[in-house]
Amino acid sequence: MSPSSRRRAQASPVAALTALLVVCAAISGYATVLDESMPTADRDLASATLSNVESALEDDSGVVVLSRLSDARDACPDGFSCRVVVAVDDDRRAVGPDAPADADTDSTRVTVRAEPGRVGFGTLRVEVWR
Repeated sequence: MSPSSRRRAQASPVAALTALLVVCAAISGYATVLDESMPTADRDLASATLSNVESALEDDSGVVVLSRLSDARDACPDGFSCRVVVAVDDDRRAVGPDAPADADTDSTRVTVRAEPGRVGFGTLRVEVWR
């Protein structure tokens, strides 16, 4: 060792690791507080709910059966309210309370069996809100 290296200050490995741990904990705490303080919108639940409701209403051939409409609300996410609307031509059937204006909505075209022997194209619409 050279004489100059003996005079330099060096930190012990334990002190360096402790300082690193403190810095990492401080950054993690800051990021957590920052994330919770920023406003965020709810997740897009309507598309996932639409898929669940469509699966609940379809029979084995992939046709939405209107007689199953009363069971559609069971496919809605827990903690949320939802309204399911099936419209075929002039016939419109809905299950659930009226949705507020800011409800998350999604819809898709489906094949609907209104009664035995009568199949048509319609729209399945789901409205989800807290």
